Amino acid sequence: MRYSIWSKLASYVIDVVLEKKQSTYSGGLELIQRKGRLALCTTNAVYSYEDLYVNFRDSFDRLDLDQLEGNNVLVLGLGLGSIPLLLERHFHKKYSYTLVEIDPVIVDLAQQYTLPYLKSEMKVITGDAADFVSNCSDQFDMIAIDIFIDDETPSVFETTFFLKEVRKLLKPSGVLLYNRLTYDEKLTQKTEQFYEKCFNYVYEKSCCIDLGGNKMLLNYDMLK
Repeated sequence: MRYSIWSKLASYVIDVVLEKKQSTYSGGLELIQRKGRLALCTTNAVYSYEDLYVNFRDSFDRLDLDQLEGNNVLVLGLGLGSIPLLLERHFHKKYSYTLVEIDPVIVDLAQQYTLPYLKSEMKVITGDAADFVSNCSDQFDMIAIDIFIDDETPSVFETTFFLKEVRKLLKPSGVLLYNRLTYDEKLTQKTEQFYEKCFNYVYEKSCCIDLGGNKMLLNYDMLK
């Protein structure tokens, strides 16, 4: 059992800290039970929050997922696995996942608390997402990029080179979702510059969903 029913009930009143971990990559990590859900948090960011990970939940809700021609999904940045959890349980989609995460502490938490309780086919790779993208020869129907160190996206993932490498892995009809933080003026400006000068340069038919505190960048307009 992952946690007690009492901690789940208590989490509707106060946050219940289930585990504290120290990560080489993210520093202090806390696994929290909040409103009955598991949330993985750093000092300044929420890495994962089950079905209340609203940046991806609301983005998926605004996409026509039935347009996807296949079921192969690549996720760069695992967290606790909110993306496959949302697609399986909330949107009732049967996909096959490749999940890439550099932080073994996060991988261990996801494999302990979330992934074994999902039915989807999954392959977890512990490694650098930039290296994986450069060396991968497979193609995917959906790619979700959710990479943060605390509240910062490493600069290697903010280059046209990286986005072009990602484009090679995306099927012609596939969809790319790139999660960005915009909860303050600095992050908003950084995201807007990245979108205008880099993302929109590589993906000319791109669009941006404003989610209030986050923006989701997409390779083309697949909105309903």
